[in-house]
Amino acid sequence: MERDGRQFTVDGKPFRFVGFNLYDAAASDRYSCRPASRIPPEDLEDHFRWLHDHAGVTVVRFWAYQTYTDGGRDFSAVDRVVDAARATGIRLIPVLEDGPGDCSTGEPGVSLAEADGGTWFSQGYRKPYGSARISYRDYVAAITEHYRDEPVVMAWMLVNEAETPARDDQGRSVLVSFAGDVAGLVHSVDPNHLVTLGTQGNGAPGGSGADFLAVYNQTDLDFVEVHDWARYGSDTEAMPGAEADGSLPAVGSQTCRSTTAPIACSFAIAAQIQKPLVVGEVGISATDAAGRGRRAELVRAKAQAAFDAGAAGYLVWHYGTGATDGYDVVRSDDDLLFDVTRRLGSQVSGTP
Repeated sequence: MERDGRQFTVDGKPFRFVGFNLYDAAASDRYSCRPASRIPPEDLEDHFRWLHDHAGVTVVRFWAYQTYTDGGRDFSAVDRVVDAARATGIRLIPVLEDGPGDCSTGEPGVSLAEADGGTWFSQGYRKPYGSARISYRDYVAAITEHYRDEPVVMAWMLVNEAETPARDDQGRSVLVSFAGDVAGLVHSVDPNHLVTLGTQGNGAPGGSGADFLAVYNQTDLDFVEVHDWARYGSDTEAMPGAEADGSLPAVGSQTCRSTTAPIACSFAIAAQIQKPLVVGEVGISATDAAGRGRRAELVRAKAQAAFDAGAAGYLVWHYGTGATDGYDVVRSDDDLLFDVTRRLGSQVSGTP
């Protein structure tokens, strides 16, 4: 996998994708973030195959935090995800830490922005955090070196929803130096895979608008990531922050210079810096058949707007085996959203 301007390429050919988040894919007897929806290891390949063959999925995003690998001493749970992906033609985006502070080694619900007195992104990532055996930085080096020759790994995502109000002594978001340091580390030990930070880019602090531009306009970050959630945008707007006619706002506008800029500005910035953009999460709650039908149509409109605006990939939140919080897209429900992703997958890949 390589990048060429705003697109990904495989063997010199453009690669655009549709996929799902399956964050607990690497769950095991040692650790599962959400045991209620854990997929037994022996069933993982079946679920990946179904997603590929029936839902148009070619990429899965999942957590590969220290909790899942015993601090980098046991990669067997991640290996099973790799094996399932390899067997079914799916590529992977492993995520290496959690910005909101879930499923990781710190106190549950305490975000990285709050950790170590608000200094995790500037200092704390260089030492063990909470119950971690090693520092985040050392863990990143270990896991990326371990899988450096694995072709089903599409890219490394450094943090899920990296965000913080902290600034450095130059007035920049501390995410700028954090991302530059860790992405450079990854490329030094693993020259074979792409790297991104992992941000919402939709108004969240430290990685939106002018901060988004400063963070991602660095050589070692190969593509940009945004999330589409109503908290910073809208469930019903196809492209929150777009002009009335659907066009993107100007990068130099007051709206996009703001550090609370909407997601449409992130699309405009990605075009300016000529890097691929991936929508890493789009999540809409649905608790009954009518709600699932509404969600399918809303996501269809959002995905179409994203691809029309140049997105290289689109990942839905969240494939599940049972309804737990309203955001799961469950195979046994015959959810119409699977038909949407299948059609979109065919559209962006150019297959009938």
